[in-house]
Amino acid sequence: MQSSPRNRAVILLALVALISACADSFDHRDSIKLGVGNAPAANTAIQTLNTWPLNVENTDIVRKP
Repeated sequence: MQSSPRNRAVILLALVALISACADSFDHRDSIKLGVGNAPAANTAIQTLNTWPLNVENTDIVRKP
């Protein structure tokens, strides 16, 4: 069974349309490059302020009987 050149062209155009739709999702990512990894999350964690608890310098530990 042979397919006509027109059917081949329609199938080819359909495949090209499907592949081009997938390529668009890589253009709208949240990173600068694909290989960046979690560097933005690591930088955020490093620069987050973690304050000490209010009573951290209290050396009077009261033991309950």
